[in-house]
Amino acid sequence: IVGAGPAGCFAGKILAARGLRVAIVEEHSEVGKPACCTGIVGASGLGELGIKPGKWVLGKLRRAKIYPPSNVPIELTRGKVEALVIDRVKFDRSLADAAVKAGADLVLNKRCVDIAFNDGPMVKTQDVDKLKARVVIGADGPLSVVARKSGLLVSNEYIKCAQVEAEADLDNGVAEIYLDNNFSPGFFSWMVKAGRVARVGLGAKSGNPTRLFKKFLSEHPVASKKVGKTIFSRCTGVIPKCMSRKIQKGAVLLVGDAAGQVKPLTGGGIYIGLSCAKLAAEAVINALESGRMEELECYQEAVMKKFGTEFSVGIQIKKLFDQMSNEDLNFLSTFLMDEEVRETVLKNFDFDHHEKLIIALVAKAPELLKSIGIRRALKYFKFLT
Repeated sequence: IVGAGPAGCFAGKILAARGLRVAIVEEHSEVGKPACCTGIVGASGLGELGIKPGKWVLGKLRRAKIYPPSNVPIELTRGKVEALVIDRVKFDRSLADAAVKAGADLVLNKRCVDIAFNDGPMVKTQDVDKLKARVVIGADGPLSVVARKSGLLVSNEYIKCAQVEAEADLDNGVAEIYLDNNFSPGFFSWMVKAGRVARVGLGAKSGNPTRLFKKFLSEHPVASKKVGKTIFSRCTGVIPKCMSRKIQKGAVLLVGDAAGQVKPLTGGGIYIGLSCAKLAAEAVINALESGRMEELECYQEAVMKKFGTEFSVGIQIKKLFDQMSNEDLNFLSTFLMDEEVRETVLKNFDFDHHEKLIIALVAKAPELLKSIGIRRALKYFKFLT
């Protein structure tokens, strides 16, 4: 397994627990560092995977506060814990410890630079070490070497992100989302309390994320007044486009960000990555125990069965959002102020599975069309075809 992030370690734990010999190769000297992540994961999703909250939980989210370009906030809550804000370093290390305890070997300071194929896949590291394996799982993040060297990279599209941990005037238990193409074109900005600090960041489909973020912190009418001058850490990173890679070729499988397994609308990938890591591990176990390596092809089928609708519906809606101007975003925000729409949102919202909510809103399309008007409707819906 290349990469000791959550997906790699979770797969390693499952495989090692079945008695397979597993090596998790990590390029950095410490698991979890460097970390550049908002660190929000659905509470129900972790429960589904059997991961119990530990000391890595920094906060619990019960509310969302959305600021459209008009900056008239829309608050949504069901009065219960929807997600956890986590310490990614401690979270990653807890999963790595579990993998080692199950019998996996954790190899640090080994950067994968190539994948060779002879009788089976072979991982080559920067110091000319060669690790031969029956199966290689690429869990090495959005810029995955395994994906590129195995010919699995389909699209080189990313959301570029910048984030700081800083002092901020922000309530506990609320995630603030800012929609404004002047600061985060094609994506959004965010602010969430993480223990004693706040994580403040943005993603952008185009433009320089560092410059856009500096502008957001200094010029946004609301956010600039909330973020203090004390910055504790800074980071930049990228989020891969959903389904921008093939996820299996021969004895090579991809999981997590390396596989483009992220939510199309928000870019969140912890729950999906862990879920797909489990599916990958199950495919590997079936293949090795049966002696039928073609069983690895079942991994793709299993992922699409679980997340296919989530991916396809989310990608279509993301295409629509990508075309929206600030005027369009303001217009759209008025729907969330409608009592019936809010009721639909709160009834069908699932932090880890967006397709249920999207499908419920699409079912209301005839009513929405009347409100939107035919000309505006045609402008939006042409992007869904």
